[in-house]
Amino acid sequence: MMGAAVLAASCLVAVPACRAAGNIEAGREKAQLCANCHGAAGISAIAGVPTLAGNLDAFLQWQMVFYRSERRKNPVMGAIANLLSDEDVRNLGAYYASLPPDTRPLPPDPKPDLATRGSEVAQEHRCANCHTDEFTGKQGAARLARQREEYVVKSLTDYRSGQRPSTGVAAMTEAASGLHDDDIAALAHYLAMLP
Repeated sequence: MMGAAVLAASCLVAVPACRAAGNIEAGREKAQLCANCHGAAGISAIAGVPTLAGNLDAFLQWQMVFYRSERRKNPVMGAIANLLSDEDVRNLGAYYASLPPDTRPLPPDPKPDLATRGSEVAQEHRCANCHTDEFTGKQGAARLARQREEYVVKSLTDYRSGQRPSTGVAAMTEAASGLHDDDIAALAHYLAMLP
C-alpha cells in the first residue's frame, strides 16, 4: 500500500499528464460531500477540521491521495477518499484552490505575546522558505495563513511524531522534529491570526 502512495505522489509531482487540470464545476458538485465538515465555502467552523478554501491544488490532491492510500490515517477521511476517483481528486483540488481564502475580519488577538513568539518561531525555522512570506503556500506546501489553530497544532504534532507523512519534496517531518509543544502552540496561534 505504501508503494501505491509513493507512486501516486510521484505522479502528482513528476508527470504533467497526471496533473491534468481539474474541472472546478465538477469539483463544486463533489464538494457537497465535504461541506458538512469543511464548510460550504471551504471555510471550516469545526474544531480540528481544516479550512480548504484558497489552498493549493497540488497540496489538496496529495492529501486526498494519502488518505486514500492510508499513508495518512483518519477513519473519516480515509473512508471518504476511498470513494473518490482520480478525476474526483483533481476536480476537488481545483475547486477548493479556486475558492477565496477566509477574509472575514479577525477579532482582536487575545494573545498578542503568543503571536509574537509564533512569528519568531516561524523565522527561526524558516517556514516562509516553503510556505511564502505571507504563508499562502506554494507548490506542494500548504496555505497556513488563517488555518484553524487547533488543526495546525495537531498537524505539527503529527509531523513531529512521524504519524503524518511529509509530501513530495517537503520536509515537514524534519522541520517539525525540532519544535517543542510551546513552539507549536505559538506558531499555530500566529498562523491562525494572519490576515
